[in-house]
Amino acid sequence: MGEVNILVGLSGVGKSTVLEEAMLLSDRDYEVINYGDRMLETAREEGLVDSRDELKELDTETSKKVQKEAAKSIVEDSRENDIIVDTHAAIKTPYGYLPGLPKWTVENLDPSKIILLHADAEAIWSRTQGDEDRDREHDSPADIRQYQKVAREMASTDAVLTGAYLKVIENREGHAQEAAKKLVETLRG
Repeated sequence: MGEVNILVGLSGVGKSTVLEEAMLLSDRDYEVINYGDRMLETAREEGLVDSRDELKELDTETSKKVQKEAAKSIVEDSRENDIIVDTHAAIKTPYGYLPGLPKWTVENLDPSKIILLHADAEAIWSRTQGDEDRDREHDSPADIRQYQKVAREMASTDAVLTGAYLKVIENREGHAQEAAKKLVETLRG
C-alpha cells in the first residue's frame, strides 16, 4: 500500500508550481492526483456537470456523494503508488464554505501528512486577477484572508481526525523553489 499525502491551498497559492518543482527535486516517485479533477470526472460520469465550476453549484447531498466516490477512486490508486492529493481544505460556494476534505473523505484517504501551502493574501490576489481559466472565488485580499483562516481551521481538523502530521509551508512571491524544497523535506520525514 502506498503512502497518501495531501497538499491543500487556495486557488492562486501556487500549488501546481510548487508541486512541479518538488517532483523534480524528489528522489521518490509520487502520483499527483488533483482531487477537484477526480470529482469532476466522477460528476461527469454521472451526468451531473460539464465543468469544474459547476461542482460548486451542486446541492449538499450530491456534493457529498461525488466527494465520497472520488475519494474511493483515489484510495484504489494508492494501493500501487505513493500519492499526493492536490486539493482545497475549504471550497467557497454560494451557500458558504464547504469542507474540501470532510470527515468521511479524509478518513478514507488516511493521509500520513497534510501540508497547507500558504501565501500572502495580496500575492494571491495579484496572481488571480488575470486568470480567466476558471471562476476564482477571491473578491479582495481581505476576503482571501478570511478564506485562508477557514481553510487552515478545516485542515487542522482533518489532521486531528486522522492523526496526520500538519505542516504549513509559506510560498513567498518569487520563491517557489524554496517552498518546493520544504515540501520535499516534509514528504521525506
